[in-house]
Amino acid sequence: MVDYKIYGDRELVQFMRGGDERVLVEIYDRYWEKMLAVAFNRLGNLEEAEECVQDVLCKLWKLRSDFSLAKDELANYLARAIRNQSFNILDRRHRERLKAESYSPFEMVNLDTPERELIARELAQQIDRAIYSLPAQCKLVFTLSRHEGLSTKQIAEKLNLSENTVKSHLKKANKDIRNNTELLTTIVFIPIFFQ
Repeated sequence: MVDYKIYGDRELVQFMRGGDERVLVEIYDRYWEKMLAVAFNRLGNLEEAEECVQDVLCKLWKLRSDFSLAKDELANYLARAIRNQSFNILDRRHRERLKAESYSPFEMVNLDTPERELIARELAQQIDRAIYSLPAQCKLVFTLSRHEGLSTKQIAEKLNLSENTVKSHLKKANKDIRNNTELLTTIVFIPIFFQ
């Protein structure tokens, strides 16, 4: 069995072309902490930073057969790759924030008529009933997120849950609420769309 610790970066790149996954493990062991530090410094979020590093390493592995180092060291290449992937994540985060800020479900609804006011009230009541029917923990997470504006991390700390558990509760709440209000939402928005 080859001990890749004794080889330099250029040799590792050559071995990587052969498809030996242990080379990727060695690159991971050598550069994980540095890559994570660079990503975290740019993103300010550990979970996103870890995802960023994993994405870069996956791309490196996918490109292994064509990958080569000209003058740069592997560390410099990985730092640039982390920077670029961080920019992609920041750009995606920015676009999602803009989309969320610009979305207003009642902006399209003209509440000039009593019928529309009644429909909007009914929709609000149906949403409230859907929230009320959620399991207790799920309802609490949803309320802290939507009504108090807490982040996933803040909710996890406040309720002593993992962030993944909080995300699961939010996903379930959104799905249940959407399923419980789907028919009425369709009734409200289809006539408005075709006006």
